[in-house]
Amino acid sequence: MNQQGGLINCKKCGSLFIKGSRDICDNCFKAELEVVEKIKAFINKKEGQKTTIEEIVAELDINKNELEELIEKGRLFSVMPKLIIKCRFCGIEIEGDQKSSFVCTKCLNKFSPKGDLARINALKEEQYQKEVSEKKVRRTFTQGSKSRCGFIQNYDF
Repeated sequence: MNQQGGLINCKKCGSLFIKGSRDICDNCFKAELEVVEKIKAFINKKEGQKTTIEEIVAELDINKNELEELIEKGRLFSVMPKLIIKCRFCGIEIEGDQKSSFVCTKCLNKFSPKGDLARINALKEEQYQKEVSEKKVRRTFTQGSKSRCGFIQNYDF
């Protein structure tokens, strides 16, 4: 029963509560807010210095998975520029908007289907350019309700 207003179990503590906009109960939400405030205070205390996830985990005794979940949810958005987050795959420091995904742009393109799609589109574009350079262009002709495709010779480009 994952509908608005239904009874569900809290993802953190397992207690029953009426689902609103969150999937955790009010007690766990308040505890999460306290953790977020502790993290923000710790990061802001280090003026001018960037902080790693490992430093926060060690200093504040917070579970690393919980910290990463807070980052993914956008709860630490205001302090993101002060965080050093490394790519899960290659280990380089991530800059900019990719911080909340923990994957750098290079690895994202390498491992995602969109990256494959970009390579496929590049190959298609290369093939099209080759056809144009040979002055053969594929055209679609419409006759009534039928479409026909064919190659025509173009001498006037």
